[in-house]
Amino acid sequence: MWQGLLMSTALLTPIAAIGAGGFVVEPAGQATGSSCQSYALAVALATKKDPVFRIDTAADLRKTETAIREQIKKMAGQSDVSHAHIQSGFAKYTDSKYVLKFKEVPEADIGTIVADVTGITSSAAVPPTFLLGAVVKDVVLASATKIGTDSYKDGHIFTIYGVDGPPNSNRKFLILNSGVKVKDKRYTCEEDLPDDPGNYSASVSWKSSGEIAFKPVSGNKVKLWKVEKGQ
Repeated sequence: MWQGLLMSTALLTPIAAIGAGGFVVEPAGQATGSSCQSYALAVALATKKDPVFRIDTAADLRKTETAIREQIKKMAGQSDVSHAHIQSGFAKYTDSKYVLKFKEVPEADIGTIVADVTGITSSAAVPPTFLLGAVVKDVVLASATKIGTDSYKDGHIFTIYGVDGPPNSNRKFLILNSGVKVKDKRYTCEEDLPDDPGNYSASVSWKSSGEIAFKPVSGNKVKLWKVEKGQ
């Protein structure tokens, strides 16, 4: 079952705290153009508030992101990174204390699932500023080919903290996008392509359903990711 915990922050303001201590992330994006998966997994792991995987600072988050990515790359070897490599790499990093589960659902069902997992069903439940973890139970991860004005040809993993509004064009999702494009810089979520140097920008904001092009999988369903406690 998908059950859980989590965090979020204010529109266009620095992220306010992931772990127990509460830290500020100066919208720091993902480390590289190929680490959106490990960034999102580090964020999801941080929401568990597990002292074994303590993430209390921006440096902790970056360290965890990088370490998860290294395990994924080891699992892939010379092959292109697959979902199976991501699952096994993440399990290896946590020594199977936490595992990554996938669930394919119709796009129309995403809002209901997000509401159940995060506990956030209205923007009114999210104050202008707050410590991550104060109001959100857990997070859902998903892939998109477009978020706002930014496009991601082969898909880009992002974090969903909550939902607001009815299941139509007025529905909004509270998301953390770790790969916001910077003007005049090329961004890609593809493997091993040379990206412009420097940090990527990140933001937490409400995006309407029309601003997010979820990446479809088999039967036009969407693959959602969820970090759960291992057996």
